[in-house]
Amino acid sequence: MSENLGFLTIVDQALGGLTGGYLVLNRAGRPLEFHCTIPLSPDKIQRILYGDTLKPFLYGERIAQTLIQRSKLPVLSIFTDHSAVLPVQPLVSTPIIYAFGGLSKPETDDTSPPVREISEELSKSLKTFGIDNSNLQTRTSCFDETSQIPCVLGFDTGIWQPVRIGNRLIAVPTLETDDEKESLVADIRERARMIDFLEPFVRIRLALEEAKNAA
Repeated sequence: MSENLGFLTIVDQALGGLTGGYLVLNRAGRPLEFHCTIPLSPDKIQRILYGDTLKPFLYGERIAQTLIQRSKLPVLSIFTDHSAVLPVQPLVSTPIIYAFGGLSKPETDDTSPPVREISEELSKSLKTFGIDNSNLQTRTSCFDETSQIPCVLGFDTGIWQPVRIGNRLIAVPTLETDDEKESLVADIRERARMIDFLEPFVRIRLALEEAKNAA
């Protein structure tokens, strides 16, 4: 079984179109592989024909599937922070995990400092390059196990079940057996000792922004 984790997100660059990024990290959180797509912009006919189902089609079946197929490294699971990516699940064998964008409500009173969205090391690195990251360190709203994945039109997100991992909330897809699910969750809990499941999405977005500026 692979010890690597995949992180996949998509950035809507408005007039620049949709750009996807896929980052593979080892268990220590170090990058092993990165892929990104060229900007994708649907034409008027696609917008008309697909209607409200266009977003999950583009995010899941077009961009996410392309990125996963390009990867050469196996991963334990793939995290995404976009519910519209989840429709890629029937097309791939790797579990796709949804990461809620905030902190989960603590089971007891938590007096520890709030978790920042990026690490101190990454913060210093960004400042070195003159990148303002103050907006990335604000504490976001809390979630609990009653939280629902944002609706994806034409796709059933009900097969994903919320699971608390530390102070994060994720949603894990239903697997063939309960033992498989429990094993997956146990492995993810172990990885959480080294990786904050939201921080890699910040890296991807910054890398995509730098690639755009360099183009």
